[in-house]
Amino acid sequence: MIVKFHPRGRGGGAGPVDYLLGKDRQRDGATVLQGKPEEVRELIDASPYAKKYTSGVLSFAEKDLPPGQREKLMASFER
Repeated sequence: MIVKFHPRGRGGGAGPVDYLLGKDRQRDGATVLQGKPEEVRELIDASPYAKKYTSGVLSFAEKDLPPGQREKLMASFER
């Protein structure tokens, strides 16, 4: 598994959400597994801090994971 954090976090919430899902939210291959993209955008926009969010990637061969392991990895990462 690869874990990577990106040196981002400044600017409005539309930028990261649009990048991941496309402006029309119909990006080929993009699937929201957890959370609400518009809620994330609103939370980023409401943050008073200069560094408003942290973004990262969990990358793994899903076919090699036992059932339920993906969800456990995501939950562990969010803590």
